[in-house]
Amino acid sequence: MNIPKLIDIAIPISINIPRPKKHVSIIVKKNEIVSIGTNHFRTHPMAKQYGYQFDEVHSELDALIRYKGQKNNLKLVNFRFNRFGNMRMSKPCDICLPWCKVIFDEIFYTTNEGMNKL
Repeated sequence: MNIPKLIDIAIPISINIPRPKKHVSIIVKKNEIVSIGTNHFRTHPMAKQYGYQFDEVHSELDALIRYKGQKNNLKLVNFRFNRFGNMRMSKPCDICLPWCKVIFDEIFYTTNEGMNKL
């Protein structure tokens, strides 16, 4: 998995998110991007099922909803950037983390210092 390549993909996507916290989640399978999701205020029945506040969709859930393949051998890579393109904390929240641990074999996320892995 080429993290610098994923960063190059995630930064321009994050810039266009009309929210202060710009999260991008990329699902990777066999070193190929299979889905990209962003956080937004759009609602979805799965958001309500998982207990998200106001039924808003987090980037992890958005990427999962967009992914139509088999849910095995998947890696999740979460990004968050500030308006200057600097990495910020994007560890899955307390609502996302339990179901992400079940679905994804590996979970990576940005911090203010770089990338971390769960």
